[in-house]
Amino acid sequence: MPRHLSVRSVLQRLRVLLLVLCAVSVPIALGQAIAPIIDTRPAAPFASHPAPLHHVYWHFLRYQRHLDQRAAALEQQGQPAEAQEMRTHLQKDLHFSNAQAAILRQAGLQIEKDVNAVWAKAMPTMLQDREWVRLNGRSAGPPPGHAQVHALQEEREIVMKNAVARLNRKLGPRAAAQLQAHIEKEWAPRVTVHPLPPRDPVSHDSNIDSKAITHLEAQQ
Repeated sequence: MPRHLSVRSVLQRLRVLLLVLCAVSVPIALGQAIAPIIDTRPAAPFASHPAPLHHVYWHFLRYQRHLDQRAAALEQQGQPAEAQEMRTHLQKDLHFSNAQAAILRQAGLQIEKDVNAVWAKAMPTMLQDREWVRLNGRSAGPPPGHAQVHALQEEREIVMKNAVARLNRKLGPRAAAQLQAHIEKEWAPRVTVHPLPPRDPVSHDSNIDSKAITHLEAQQ
């Protein structure tokens, strides 16, 4: 029979999985994603560096959403106690009230909506520019939508920073400081950014180790 996983074990697995999924699904720098090139130089070791703090907040809020989704599934399976432990895991770590936890959840929903809106605006131009690079080559210069995509990348960063600022205002100084201290201690050291390997514009094959993913934000 399959081994029953404790709620704590599930929480640990969800946390690692979420950080990896966030790394793959979003943080590709928009301007770089549309202009893959071939680089025949020997691959050099890539250096990681800490992710911006507003990105770490975003991963944290996404984690709460995943916990809520998992809790809903547990309730449907007739495990209300386990569901409650899953749902309130971060709340207990932070010593937050139900009202403060609700602010976290609302902030998570809003930042996801706002980031996705920017991504939706950028995607058509990114796809057009990718095709332009495939047809014309990198030597032809930046693709037509380069400036627009870069502007949207900057907009995405502003959206995330503003979301964190709103969250802190709604929480108030004391709770906001508690949250920041928790994120800086428990999350920031585990979320890092790595460079993207150059890719063939036709085959999209990477020239170096596939583990080197662009602006990869993941747990060390």
